[in-house]
Amino acid sequence: MSNSQEQSLDENAVFLPVIEASPEFRHCEKERQAVERLLSEGPEAFYSSIDTEFSSCFLSSEEVREIASWAQNYSSSRLQVQGCMREDASEMEVFSSSYFPSNSDIPTPDLQLGWPEQSSRVQKDRLTVYTSPPAEGEPPVREIIRQNLQEAGKVIAIVTDRLTDGAIIGDLQSAASRGVPVYIILNQRSIQGSFTLNRLRHPNMQVRVLGGKTFCSRTGRMVVGEMKNKFLLVDLMTVIHGSYR
Repeated sequence: MSNSQEQSLDENAVFLPVIEASPEFRHCEKERQAVERLLSEGPEAFYSSIDTEFSSCFLSSEEVREIASWAQNYSSSRLQVQGCMREDASEMEVFSSSYFPSNSDIPTPDLQLGWPEQSSRVQKDRLTVYTSPPAEGEPPVREIIRQNLQEAGKVIAIVTDRLTDGAIIGDLQSAASRGVPVYIILNQRSIQGSFTLNRLRHPNMQVRVLGGKTFCSRTGRMVVGEMKNKFLLVDLMTVIHGSYR
C-alpha cells in the first residue's frame, strides 16, 4: 500500500493542496471537462471551454482534430484495441482493454513461440548513441538494425508504431525461417488494411496489434490513443531504442 493510501485511512491526516505548479500535480478537473466536451460536442465546444476557463490551450490543434475524429460511442463501437494475428488466423482476434464497462483483466497472450533462458553469464553494460543522419565515421541506424536482425539466433522482439521497411521485414522473415522466434507489437491506428499484416505472416512470427490508453467519458463517448513506443530486443543481449525515420 502506498503512503497516500495509508494516509487516507488516517482520520487525522492533513493533505496539503497540490497546485498546478507542483511537480506532483497530475490531474486537472477543468481539463478533463474540456476533453469531455470535445468528445461529446466537438472542437468548437472544446475551444469555447478553453477561451472561458484557460489562458492557454493544453492540446495542439492537431491533437484536437485527432481526438475528435477518433471519438466513438462506446455502446455502438467495436474498436479494436488489442488483437493477435497468427499464421492460421482468418482475422484478428479482438479483446477489450477497458476496465469499465466492459470485461477487464484480459491476460497477456502466451509467448507461444518460446523464449530463451537468460544467460547466467554477467556482461558489462554498454550504451552507444547513434544519430540519424549518422555522425562522421558512424554507420546509419538502419544498417545497425539490419545487422542485428541478420545475426539474431535466439529471439527477436519488436515494439513499434509502424513497420513498413521492406528490407527489415525481409530480415524478419529470414530470421523466422531459420528458427528464430519473432514477436512484434504494432500500433493499431498505423495498420492500413491488411497490407502490413499479410507481409508478417509466418509460422515463427507472433504479431499483436495494440492501441494506446483509453479515455471513457461520462456521456458514453470513448477514444483510444496511439501506441508510440519504439524498441527492438535481440537475443536478450541488445536493445535498440529510437527511430531512424
